[in-house]
This record gives sequence, structure tokens and C-alpha cells, in this order.
Amino acid sequence: MTEITDHFMHPGPQPNGLQAAEDGLWAIDQGNNHLYKLDWQDGSVLEDLPTETDRSSGVTIGGGNIWIASTYTAELFKCNMDGTTVERYDTPGKGGVAFANTPNPRTTGAHGMEWIDDENMWVAVPPAQKVFLMDPSTMTVKRSIPTPGIRPHGLFMHEGAMWLADTAACKVHKLDPADGTVLAEVDVPAPEVHGMTLHGGNMWFCCAETRRVCTVPLPE
Repeated sequence: MTEITDHFMHPGPQPNGLQAAEDGLWAIDQGNNHLYKLDWQDGSVLEDLPTETDRSSGVTIGGGNIWIASTYTAELFKCNMDGTTVERYDTPGKGGVAFANTPNPRTTGAHGMEWIDDENMWVAVPPAQKVFLMDPSTMTVKRSIPTPGIRPHGLFMHEGAMWLADTAACKVHKLDPADGTVLAEVDVPAPEVHGMTLHGGNMWFCCAETRRVCTVPLPE
């Protein structure tokens, strides 16, 4: 059975994306579009930054900027470190309906994001059921890999492998970033895994429905 540890409740109404930093846990909230930096120990708010995004679902930090997935506008936002917008870009692979079995299905955008370096950033896009490798200097797509499930969400890279959450399947998959081959999987039956990041040897994740922020040990 997967060992799930609760740490704290997110301060906003609907946390949906996480990014680890040494001085705090960044969390983007889909309910109010605020970006929070939280204390690792108790979840207290270190920063609370409003953004211009809409139903934000992913966040990463790199190149001196904050990058946010604006889900309902199907855009990727490049922001200053105070949350103000620098530039907006179209989400790759947009144009599909994310979840056809939900009431009022609609086109949505990206979810999980992971900065690698000045030339590489991964972006998970549920409507396309793909993870795109983008060049953040030009915001062009370099290539993509398929996702093993229909609802990919948070992701991070570790020792050359991609770890990708699937909210519908209640799993976290370890993938070969070269072609998307599934190398391992972790069952996370509850709460739902939305945003996800790596810190201190643990997979940190948030649940948008319950506001819980939890960890699961990273498998060896």
C-alpha cells in the first residue's frame, strides 16, 4: 500500500499546480488564480501573488521567470517573479475537449509544467494526451511523447526519468522521456493527484478537491 502523508491544507480554494524551491513550495490555485509560496513545514503563506491567468493548473520556475498554465484560455504565461505577466503563448496541442463525459465539456489547456534549462521545458496537455518538450526561449515544440492515461497532470524530472501524475487513473507513472515508455507506476488511491513536484526525496502533491497537500515517498 502506498504510504501517503498529509502535511497541511492549502490556503486557497483549489490548488492545482506545485513547484518546489529551496525557500518554499510554489502553488498555483485554480479557484482564485493566485500564486502562493508556502512554508515547507506548516504551509503558512510566504507570498500571495494574483495573476492574470484563468483556472491555472500548472506552474514551474526557470530562467528568472514563473511559468503558469492558464487552462481555460489554453495559454502558457511567462511571468515576472511578482506574478505580473511578461508574455502569453498558445498551448501546444490545444483545441480538443479535455473530458467529454463531464457536464459542459470545453476546450482546455496545459496542466503540469517542468523547467529543465534555457532550451527545454516539459508541458503536459490533457486534451492532446501528450507531454510536449518546448524551447522556452522561442516557445516552439521540439517533440512530444504520449501519456499513459487520459488526464495527465503534475510532473517532474528525476535522474533522467519523467514522473507524471494521472488524476483519472489515480496513479503516478515513471516514464522514459525519449518515447513515453512506462517504467514503473505508483498507486495513489486518494486524494486525487493534481499538482506534483519533488522535494527531499518525496513526491509532493496537492488535491484540488480537498485542498490537501501530501507526500508519497519516491520509489528507489
